[in-house]
Amino acid sequence: MFRNATPAASAALAAIGAYQRHVSPYKGFCCAHRARTGHASCSQFAQRAIQRCGLLVGLRLLRRRFGACAQSHQALMASGQKAPDTEPLNEPCPLFTLRNAKCCGGTSLASCWPFT
Repeated sequence: MFRNATPAASAALAAIGAYQRHVSPYKGFCCAHRARTGHASCSQFAQRAIQRCGLLVGLRLLRRRFGACAQSHQALMASGQKAPDTEPLNEPCPLFTLRNAKCCGGTSLASCWPFT
């Protein structure tokens, strides 16, 4: 699937790709680091780090990046800024196949509830 990648790295890259396609567009908020700095999102960074450095080094780099993202989140909250894409999506939720399921645009997948 991914050139010159171990099976574990290929699985991690596939999981990141699935997250980017099927979860991220519907979660209702964006990466705090990306919102604050304009650089790549954490998932884009993870994908690039694993492709370039392998799974173990990529995960170490990603751990450090998550720390920077947490600091960006704290800085955004302290400044009173809202990250982009925080309005409710109010569109069919991809996680549920029930007729009336909607994504409410909260801060977790729990906000995507089939009985709204």
